[in-house]
Amino acid sequence: MAKKYLMIFISSILAGIFIAFGATIYLVCASHGEFLYKLLGSFMFGIGLFTIIHFEFWLFTGKVGYVLDNKIKYLLELFICLLGNFLGAILIPSLLKITPIYTQSVQELVKSMVTNKQDATWYQTLILSFMCGMMIYLAVEGHKIAKYNIAKVLFAFVPIALFILCGFEHVVANASYYAYVGMFSGRTILKFFLMVVGNSLGSIFFDGMVKLIKYLKENREKTPSDV
Repeated sequence: MAKKYLMIFISSILAGIFIAFGATIYLVCASHGEFLYKLLGSFMFGIGLFTIIHFEFWLFTGKVGYVLDNKIKYLLELFICLLGNFLGAILIPSLLKITPIYTQSVQELVKSMVTNKQDATWYQTLILSFMCGMMIYLAVEGHKIAKYNIAKVLFAFVPIALFILCGFEHVVANASYYAYVGMFSGRTILKFFLMVVGNSLGSIFFDGMVKLIKYLKENREKTPSDV
């Protein structure tokens, strides 16, 4: 059991690292200020999730949607996963801040992003996090059930680009943005708690609705048709 938890922790650190790479790619592109660069950055962000899916790394927002399929011990696994994700997501910005990648334009962009996140009300943060949870579930589950390779690629990238462009809140990606700025406070802890709750509820809601539809469809097929 200890080996399994260690595996989850190491895997989740790697997942956090690749989310941080995705967040950094987005910042570098979007810092140019033009929408086309922002659009490019939002799609490039998807490289992080694409890598996580194919290497089967543990990403909290990609795993929490399946809580209904697992036993209670899964909650401990998710907690370990979240800790590892945070560690990986914070590690990369801590290193890249002292490199030429962290230009003045990147600094200004990420500071503005984090300030806006801090200024959002609790319900705005919760709603945006909920929507992000739905998008991550769509990306992960869509990639899993897609029958064609091109569809798998699209599912891994398009929902990610959507949540980036819409400003939805992803708790692990935000850990990277906050690490770049170095903004941590009591309000930050509250924000991240709301993001965890929102991401979780959004993903679980989507999974629950998919299961409900399948149940109703199967039940309808078993019921004799009315004459």
